[in-house]
Amino acid sequence: MSVEALPYTLLLLLGQFTAGCAIVTLAVQLRGSFEASFVRICSWLTLAGAALALLTLAAIQPRAAIDGFALDTRAIDPLRAGAAALLLFSLVYALALRREEDAFLAHAAGATTAALGMAILVLLAKLVQEPTWSVAGAFLSILSGSLTLGVVVIAMIWGHWYLVNPRLATRPLNEMTLVTLGAIIAETAVTALNAAMPVGRHVASNALLAIALPENPAFWLRVGIGLLFPGVLAYLAYRSSAEGASLFSIV
Repeated sequence: MSVEALPYTLLLLLGQFTAGCAIVTLAVQLRGSFEASFVRICSWLTLAGAALALLTLAAIQPRAAIDGFALDTRAIDPLRAGAAALLLFSLVYALALRREEDAFLAHAAGATTAALGMAILVLLAKLVQEPTWSVAGAFLSILSGSLTLGVVVIAMIWGHWYLVNPRLATRPLNEMTLVTLGAIIAETAVTALNAAMPVGRHVASNALLAIALPENPAFWLRVGIGLLFPGVLAYLAYRSSAEGASLFSIV
């Protein structure tokens, strides 16, 4: 990977993290079976991610291409505006969750934050879609990765919540691990789709791993270590949580 690509790589990661946390936090809030304090902590994850994404965007110098990979720099300014709006509304959301008597404000702020997160993902897809087969492929890849990242982070936090209060209901943990498995399966399907589709523009690069996918070890590491292995772990976590719930109900 080119050093010049690192800020854009960080931006993609922060954008996916922030949007994923915003979407999953709203879903957790609407589900209504999680501790209110847990939802408040999750909302601060979105706020932190939005702040870091905005700082990264402020430092990025727009480039038309990096190591042969074309970028649509017209998306940079809308991304900056979107990140600023996301930071503002994520702060409103975090503060609104502290006012338990005003559920409508919290729901409205959460929905707006999640919508802004989705808009950020669309703009990120537009930024990197030039060499891909379609902006839809880039968006599906970024969206599926965002949901996987968001649900894994929040599921891990919820799993640790049982260390604080072991008497919590087990069903929410079962649901979170099952959703995690579903998100990984969906991301695997999107990866297979994008791998099968022809590229929109070939990338002329001298990088060591700039070779066709079938011979590219980085691609197979992505599939094996990035998707299949986490999928197995998510399945085992689901089975473990389900068995733990059964044992708890017997006791």
